[in-house]
Amino acid sequence: MTNSIKISARIIAGAALSLAAVVPAFAFAASYAYVDQAGDVRTVEAANANTAIATAPNIDEHSGVMLLVNPSDAVIGDHVQGV
Repeated sequence: MTNSIKISARIIAGAALSLAAVVPAFAFAASYAYVDQAGDVRTVEAANANTAIATAPNIDEHSGVMLLVNPSDAVIGDHVQGV
């Protein structure tokens, strides 16, 4: 009986640690704006700026990313000349 309680406690502790490792990856996602190859300003969700640059679809080679405090920012949907 005591053995089964110890095993159950270990399983619960392991599950809690696994969950704690996965949750932060989703909890800290933010919206970033970038310029795509057509010159349009788009958004991407990512945990940090480096991930946003790496995962932004069709990002222009000269584009960086800008953290959006307000995801409905007026810059979204704009067009950048000369890209």
